[in-house]
Amino acid sequence: MARMSDLRVLDLSESVAGAYCARLLATAGAQVALIEPTSGLSLRSRPPLLSASQPRRSAAFEYLSAWKHGAALDWSTEAGFDALGRLLDAADVVVTSLPADQALDFDRRARAGRPQLIHISATSYGLTGPWAGWRSSDLTDWAAGGYLYLTGDPQREPLQGAGPWASYVAGVTAAVGAMAALWSRRSGGRGQLVDVGAMEAMASSHQWSLVMWSHQGRIKHRAANRHAEAHHPVSLMQVRDGWVCIAAPTLAQWTNLCIALDLPEMAPDPRYATAGLRFDAAEEIDARFAPFLMARTRTEVVEHLQSHHVPASAVLSMDEVLEDEQLQARAYWAYPDLSDGGARMPGISFDLPSSPSTFRAAPELGSDTASVLAAAGFGADEIAALAEAGVVTLGGPHE
Repeated sequence: MARMSDLRVLDLSESVAGAYCARLLATAGAQVALIEPTSGLSLRSRPPLLSASQPRRSAAFEYLSAWKHGAALDWSTEAGFDALGRLLDAADVVVTSLPADQALDFDRRARAGRPQLIHISATSYGLTGPWAGWRSSDLTDWAAGGYLYLTGDPQREPLQGAGPWASYVAGVTAAVGAMAALWSRRSGGRGQLVDVGAMEAMASSHQWSLVMWSHQGRIKHRAANRHAEAHHPVSLMQVRDGWVCIAAPTLAQWTNLCIALDLPEMAPDPRYATAGLRFDAAEEIDARFAPFLMARTRTEVVEHLQSHHVPASAVLSMDEVLEDEQLQARAYWAYPDLSDGGARMPGISFDLPSSPSTFRAAPELGSDTASVLAAAGFGADEIAALAEAGVVTLGGPHE
């Protein structure tokens, strides 16, 4: 593989993590074929739905499957697996989200005789260990990696972060694993199994929570909208028309912040000399900052602090994010056909020369089956026979 456009990926996953991994590869320029069961993926029905009249038109599916080609193939039968095998012959990467025992069996069969094939397995707990094969959900993924314990008000129960963040972290990790395996293949000529677990992906995303315990014997705790134990201000602060996020963890940023807020005497005060001391005095600091902040709008505060080299941002509502000038300037949003029940969606989250220049909407069930099979060497008669036998579905609208 010399170019991203030469990379052939089969997405057999049924999870958000696997689907996001494949989406990242597609938006980097790879040719990704989504291989669904002939009855369609369960992701097609994952809430929220774009329309109550279309129970299988999921916003999540439309997002996760954009820029992919779509084929419907029942590979649970011998004939279906034989057909899948021919697709695997032409593939560089295959992405799955099978349970551990099934994933290992699939890996043995899929990579037998295909030394170049890279198999990305995206699950919650990985393919080995005592938890391999356990059932999971967005909430349990958040909990198992330690983040549920750290999120929320310290006087209340732990909270999950909004959305399936753990799945997206695992998806990013899987995409990185895919690229690392491809790089390894360039020098060694062989593919490999890339075993990605959301629990490990989340655990590896901690900053100092783990070393606090291993080196100091302290357990990090919830601190609501503050950055527990470590720094202040790294938090949300109220202003006249809403909230801003101010992050001034270093001594230089603290000094600049005090000067910006017309409180230069606070900068050398020994009570605030270190990040930890400032966290302990957070209530007092916030009270002294409040008059300046509450007299100004978000825009005024952010522009003023940025001019003093203090990291700050307005806390935007979702409608403000959709209209934000920075994202508009970056041409970030993708625009499916609104007349067909689509909606504005996040586009490509990086700028690469190899990325697709035009938007490709999520495929309808089986819409590209014939072309995906033909690209793998199937003749028209073979494709017709597979369709007649119910092994594949050729085209058709969302059901």
